Amino acid sequence: MGHRQARSVVQSQSLDTDTRVELWNVLVVIRSMLDNADRETFVPDETQRRLIDAVWTWEFKNPRDEMKSFGQVWQAMKAHVLQGEWYDVLDLLEAIVKYLHKFETHLTGGHWEAVAEALNDRFETYIVGYRFIGRELTPVDSTIEADAVATAQSAVSNIAGARHALDRAIERLADRQNPDYPNSIKESISSVEAVVRKVTGESTLGAGLSQLEAAGLTIHPALKAAWSKMYGYASDSDGIRHGGIDAADADQALAKYMLVACSAFVSYLIEESRKSHLI
Repeated sequence: MGHRQARSVVQSQSLDTDTRVELWNVLVVIRSMLDNADRETFVPDETQRRLIDAVWTWEFKNPRDEMKSFGQVWQAMKAHVLQGEWYDVLDLLEAIVKYLHKFETHLTGGHWEAVAEALNDRFETYIVGYRFIGRELTPVDSTIEADAVATAQSAVSNIAGARHALDRAIERLADRQNPDYPNSIKESISSVEAVVRKVTGESTLGAGLSQLEAAGLTIHPALKAAWSKMYGYASDSDGIRHGGIDAADADQALAKYMLVACSAFVSYLIEESRKSHLI
């Protein structure tokens, strides 16, 4: 009705109070889940112990012998989420998801995915410019973009080169301490190149695009031309793949665009290739 200002600005280098409270509430649910795993079986589950120990020693950099109780660490996490720097909050959330995956047992197996999904839901609701793609907290502004990348990762699960390139593109973009945008872009393009190589046998994307029809895959000439130009942009003498574009030119916006665009094209190529029984 216009009485309350609508959220419109993406939180990319800050987190407001409402967002922090909701992110902490997700961690409260995690704690309850782990506590209930203990009570239901009457056997202490290792997941919570190892998670708490890892956060206390590896994330908060404290001596292990100074940890008095699980509750002490949960309170430290609460203060971290509600009052810490925004990037430290994101680092902690990413670490928790990774620790849950690493330490999960038969009692808590698979919960890390539910936690990442719950956090993504809060990021979407509160317009935070990050999403979990797998276990990496990546700077993309919408769930649609994140889903496009995750779909491409799944689609190329049997094409090792393409999956490795996508994973590396995400890792280099998601690194909040030392992001490597030029090489993230390079890896994104390499993922397309690996799929085209699988279909045509050609060693480069440029040569492979020209041989798609001969291999049995027909795509619209305008689309093929667009990707040929994209490859040319990245691979000419001044291109990213030759070190000609420095970090000042290859910024986060361009790296995000290339990751999502390349992921979408990878998914398209995989789907069309399967229809034609090429892979």
